[in-house]
Amino acid sequence: MDDSSFKLVKTINFSVLPPLLTREQFGAYLGTTSDTVRGWIQTHTIPTAKIGRQRLVNLTLLVEDLKNGKSEFKPGDYMTNNTGNAAK
Repeated sequence: MDDSSFKLVKTINFSVLPPLLTREQFGAYLGTTSDTVRGWIQTHTIPTAKIGRQRLVNLTLLVEDLKNGKSEFKPGDYMTNNTGNAAK
């Protein structure tokens, strides 16, 4: 597994976090750098939401996917199609 993907290997209590996080906040919570999170965002490895000019980590969608059994996140998992919906 390279820097463009990750596998969740520890228990994280996401319920105490807001639904959207900056890459700095998400990186701090996972114990990685904001540059790594930016790479995940650019490769569509994690779900995001764009508000204005800022792209934020969509924690609500990430938690929903984790609850549905997703444990490994790969580049392209959250590539959007031209309707704006995530293609899985």
